[in-house]
Amino acid sequence: MQAFEVCVFGAGPAGLSVAARLLERGREVAVLDRPAKIRPWGGESLSGTIRGPLAALGAWDAFAAAGHVRGYERQVAWGGEPQCESSLVQPSGHMWHVDRARFDSDLRAAVRRRGGTFLSYRKLRAAARQSENWRLVLDGGTEITARYLVDATGRARALAKRLGARITLYDRLIGLTAKVTDNKSPFRVASLMIQSTPFGWWYAAPVPQGHVVALFTDADLRSLEARQHLRPVAANSVFTHTADDDNWVAVGDACASHDPLCGWGVHRALSNGIRAADAIDEYLREGNPGPLADYRQHCRKQFEEYLEGLKQHYALERRWANALFWARRIDDLGVRGEV
Repeated sequence: MQAFEVCVFGAGPAGLSVAARLLERGREVAVLDRPAKIRPWGGESLSGTIRGPLAALGAWDAFAAAGHVRGYERQVAWGGEPQCESSLVQPSGHMWHVDRARFDSDLRAAVRRRGGTFLSYRKLRAAARQSENWRLVLDGGTEITARYLVDATGRARALAKRLGARITLYDRLIGLTAKVTDNKSPFRVASLMIQSTPFGWWYAAPVPQGHVVALFTDADLRSLEARQHLRPVAANSVFTHTADDDNWVAVGDACASHDPLCGWGVHRALSNGIRAADAIDEYLREGNPGPLADYRQHCRKQFEEYLEGLKQHYALERRWANALFWARRIDDLGVRGEV
């Protein structure tokens, strides 16, 4: 039986940031990595603020040298005349359009350099709390003990669902996505583009191998034609409620999933992952649960503020106020259900 102080379920940005931070603190950490049914859709656009959490994890230099596309322009058609905005005037500097596979791979490498253990599995057969430890049984009979668990399984929320957490859904947004290979033209468009439509909004951005494009709409509004050409991925707003005394915590999308319009998903996955790791470390070292309670409260408040800001941003578009997609967000953004 293998013994660790912390087991992190999931090897995306949130889970890897938790692992890297805890390893820096001298903790014994295992990252339990299960193959995803749906891979990230290839691209991600990040603001210059991403430098903060990456620098805190010692991963900034590798990121800056990885060949991600630097973004200096954003073209927007939303709620009025089309606009072209330069990111050079932003305090945080230019945007980054990243290759998600390379981004995640570099974070994995950072965890390995710190001595983290990666364990692949396909099924969690048992998870039970025994005194001060969790006992985990994976497929193949592998048994693990850990003092603390972290759910970083993304929108799947595999651990949260297994442990009976309350999960609140706020909308039905999905992204119908595709990746377009670079045509090698010397006149390559390097702008991020966003355009609203009566049935949702479009997004397009460059990545190192070409462009990613996506139509964001509600699951019940997508057309049959769109289904045949674009891959659907969940993009709705969801929050996971966890108790203060359960010896496990959720991070990243497993904690709070965001509408891609806000552009905060990866940044918050990293920064909140660091915050959660620091709280776990203090709990293991001092037995003080206060920082973990503060972390959960921070996430709840952050998500409430996000919902209000999201509603305000959607309200800027009034050309199709009577269209179902927009009416749901302008006048009726609220709880849609629970899992």
